[in-house]
Amino acid sequence: MSHRRPRAADDDRGDDRGAALVTVIIVALVLGLVTVTLSAAVVNTTRTSVGVRGSLQAQSAADAGIAAAVAAVKGGDICDTSVPDDDIPGSGGGATYSVTVECAGDTVTFTSTGTTDASSTTVQAVYGIEPETIEQVDPSLTPVGLVLYEGSTMGQVTLLAHGENEPQIVSVKGPFGCRLTIPGNLLVGGDVTSTDGCNISGDLYAGGTVTFDGGATTVTGDILAAGTGVSKINSTVGMAGAPLSDVKVNGPLDLLWSGAPFRADATAKGAVTVNDRTVAGSVTLPAGSTPSVNGGSIQGGVVHSDTIPSVPPPSLPGWYDYAYRTSDWPGAAVITLRNVRTMSTDSCRYFNANNGTYANQGWKDLATYTGTVVVDGRACDDLTSNAGGNPAPSIQATNVVLLAKKFNTTGLTMRSAAGANPKVYFVTEDTVADGKPTCPLGATATSFDTNGANLENVRSLIYTPCRLSVSGGGVLLGSLYTNGFNSGGQITIKGELMSLPGMAPPDGGYGGTPVIVETGDYALGDLLSRRDVTP
Repeated sequence: MSHRRPRAADDDRGDDRGAALVTVIIVALVLGLVTVTLSAAVVNTTRTSVGVRGSLQAQSAADAGIAAAVAAVKGGDICDTSVPDDDIPGSGGGATYSVTVECAGDTVTFTSTGTTDASSTTVQAVYGIEPETIEQVDPSLTPVGLVLYEGSTMGQVTLLAHGENEPQIVSVKGPFGCRLTIPGNLLVGGDVTSTDGCNISGDLYAGGTVTFDGGATTVTGDILAAGTGVSKINSTVGMAGAPLSDVKVNGPLDLLWSGAPFRADATAKGAVTVNDRTVAGSVTLPAGSTPSVNGGSIQGGVVHSDTIPSVPPPSLPGWYDYAYRTSDWPGAAVITLRNVRTMSTDSCRYFNANNGTYANQGWKDLATYTGTVVVDGRACDDLTSNAGGNPAPSIQATNVVLLAKKFNTTGLTMRSAAGANPKVYFVTEDTVADGKPTCPLGATATSFDTNGANLENVRSLIYTPCRLSVSGGGVLLGSLYTNGFNSGGQITIKGELMSLPGMAPPDGGYGGTPVIVETGDYALGDLLSRRDVTP
């Protein structure tokens, strides 16, 4: 008899195997989904990492471009700066930047685009720009030597340096006609002209225009003209072997036909004409303007600029009004002259006349004084040595102060006594305290005539609110402070610093308060804004 397991049991085992298979399939499906999901996540993460890295590299490259632009503009002209494309260090060339520089008004905008294979970022930084300035005073050497208030033409004058002094001329109002050699500077409140023989070893600084249009003229230093009219220059400018001079004018500049060397850079706020001249330096003029070159050349090239600084007018002194005060000369022996007909030691005639016994005796007696002596001749019609006495006192006094309405020093010689160092003051008072010369004899009157006087051996100051005449020539060691100058005879002036009590010394101090002048260059200012402009 055979035994068989019941069929129901076999059926149960088959059902279990089917259930297990279903479970396996479900698990496999779940695992597959998990795998796919994980793979997608890995791929997406990788892609995100690559994108982030590319974006960061692009940002770094853009930032590097801004830094390069900032560094570049600090070494040159901001608005003309170009920044070469470059890559950031360590990127192997995979991250580069490109920068543009654009000026508008008083700002400069740097736009830097950083680029990688996968990303691009643009950064824009806006900085202020500030004009560079310098403190400038009027050019000066010491001493001034000659101060003239009203317009004058000065010729037949030999102006010499004395010791370490290099005298200059100050013409407060101008115009000034130059026909002499000036060892220092020429500073004029108005126009300066010359048709021949103006030779300036220092600088020429004019409140108006400069017109040198004839004869042989030379300016070794700079030429500055604050006037807006045409400045015309045929002179030699600059010195061989020295740095280039500067010629700066607020108007047009015409370099006239002469062929004379022009060893200078020229800057004009108007048109520039170069006629038969070789400009050793550059020519700077307004944007849109082209120099007219007629038979000449500009070796240093042409520069165009929208921001040419103006030349400020020279800051020159007002007139110093001086009226005699006894307190200015403490301890002085005062000789007050009377305008009488008798020949007494206190009369005008004692100085001025020749009666056969005395000839200009008062002048001769100056040799007997020590300390300070004041000769008050204001009551006299004049104080003159022109009476045939040819006085030649050897002065031992510290100060000799001569007061008069008019002076005539014909035949006068003054010497320093042995061991003495005298100062002599010829003074015509200005009793009107209005900051301008007021001549008691009339606006155009002459109150001093040197007429051959030899004052070479004593330091002298001639102060007069009237004009000075040199009709007979002479020699002077010292300074002039006058309303104006009338040429009429050859005179030699050796510049020496002299001033009256209370007067600012006529030296470089006439530059006054320094003025702030733009140089034409600009400096990078503060960062005003910075932003990403990538869409």
